Amino acid sequence: MRQVALGSAAPALVRAALDGVGPASDDLTIGQLDVRTGVFVVDPPFFGNGDVGRAAVCGVVNELAAAGAEPRRLALGVIVEAGLPVRLLQRLVRSIREAAREAGVAIAAVDTKVVRAGEADQVFVTATAFGVHRRPAALPAALRPGDRILVTGALGDHAAHLLTLRGAPGLEQYVDSDCAPLAGLVTGVRPQLRYAAAIGGGGLAATLDNCSRARGLTLRITRSALPVRHQTRVALGLQGLDPLHAGCAGSLCLFVPPDHGAAVLRRLRAHPYGRLACDIGEVTGRPLPAVEVVGPDGTAHPLAPARPPEQVRLL
Repeated sequence: MRQVALGSAAPALVRAALDGVGPASDDLTIGQLDVRTGVFVVDPPFFGNGDVGRAAVCGVVNELAAAGAEPRRLALGVIVEAGLPVRLLQRLVRSIREAAREAGVAIAAVDTKVVRAGEADQVFVTATAFGVHRRPAALPAALRPGDRILVTGALGDHAAHLLTLRGAPGLEQYVDSDCAPLAGLVTGVRPQLRYAAAIGGGGLAATLDNCSRARGLTLRITRSALPVRHQTRVALGLQGLDPLHAGCAGSLCLFVPPDHGAAVLRRLRAHPYGRLACDIGEVTGRPLPAVEVVGPDGTAHPLAPARPPEQVRLL
């Protein structure tokens, strides 16, 4: 099996594969510029229907999209461990290229470094996305009592897929990662949104808690309304993980005025990445930053904290 040499082979391969990817982008105006960056370490870095490269592109693009910006350009840093098979490096750059094209962003800069074997867990990726705002960015302060809380896709798929790869190999075939670029999903509903946030490694629970604290209001959701696939619930249950605390890589949390909720939901469900979008709750008028979960008996309880995270490095 061919191996990546500690030298110029890996950088040259990555540059050649990603050169010129994406549409030409010359509309970045400093006054409208928004930037999101992240360091992506996934365990394992290559998984069933994706890899750390796709996770990196989708992660920063989705952060921009949630902030209300239109993603335009992408800068990448790839740290490769010496000895990584060439086929895996080729898979990584193909994945990055395809994710960037799907997201509609141009790859403007790439840097690659090779480190000694054992120093990078195969490959790490840093990604920085640049976008433009067509209207003022939304903030959690915009939330109002009565606003509906929507999620754009199934919860916990990404965490369930990775956890089964680590703990129960073979079960991952029953639940795919949800990793996807979502800028196109929110474009059509942007004018109706009060606020949006990407659901990341901390799951929906962390996203809601952050929004509640930032606004100073209680958020109430209904557990039975959560879009969790049966196979995902089973896989997470085997690990003792609540879907509310399970990481996502292809879902957003949207806050919508009550009179726009049904229309936004219809538009989301018409998109391939929004078919499982659901209305899961509301912003209450209680001036206390908290998240409440309504159970099967109709009683609201405070959101239980996550148990100590044994499943590290989901994203």
